[in-house]
Amino acid sequence: MSATTDTASREALSTRYDEIWADAAPVVRSGRAALDPWLGWKHADGRRGLTLLMRPGVELARRLEAFLAPLRAEEPGLYFQPAADMHLTVLSLFTATVDHETHLAHLDAYQAAVSEALAGVPPVTVDVEGLTLARDAVLAQGFPRGDTLARVRERLRAALAARGLGAGLDQRYRLETAHLTLARFAGPLRRPEPFVRALEGARRHAFGVIEGREMELVVSDWYQSADQTRRVRTYPLAATPVTRSD
Repeated sequence: MSATTDTASREALSTRYDEIWADAAPVVRSGRAALDPWLGWKHADGRRGLTLLMRPGVELARRLEAFLAPLRAEEPGLYFQPAADMHLTVLSLFTATVDHETHLAHLDAYQAAVSEALAGVPPVTVDVEGLTLARDAVLAQGFPRGDTLARVRERLRAALAARGLGAGLDQRYRLETAHLTLARFAGPLRRPEPFVRALEGARRHAFGVIEGREMELVVSDWYQSADQTRRVRTYPLAATPVTRSD
């Protein structure tokens, strides 16, 4: 990918994050954030999904937690993602559902698809810069360097479709961003306006970099809770770039 193309991709992603903010900020500011009814009943949530993901390093997770600390004190109606649960979704192979056993019966085929898609793929680097606000969550903005992450997603979609496993893909939306969910709305905000203003002040803050040298395939609940996550397999990424075949 040329520097010009890489810049264009970054600008397009930045525009997408801005669109998410523009849609959600007025709603959250007016006290109408979308609340997650399951957050108070996570112990009873039987939904499980299969996800390929990357995790931030310890230092980056610490910086994100440090930013969230004042908000945690001010807004008890927020559910903050613990550092151990923070992740960047490469692709949700099937979205968390109570009918997960039907999908997991094909776990070997899912693993084969991931192995095929990741063959020869180099490490993935993602700059984590700024925050955006969805109607139901606070997100850290990720900007992949190069097109490796996008290509992995397309290769994985193709590998799953070839095995008849594509029906569970992109059910909520087609994943194109590289965000990390930091907080979700479990209850009404006490002071919506100052909350949105605090996030707005960090819209372009540079938090750090994810150096993705491996990807994890996990079975987990909706929130990627550490105590509800089963690692199926870890896939180290190659040291040399993948050769394009398209």
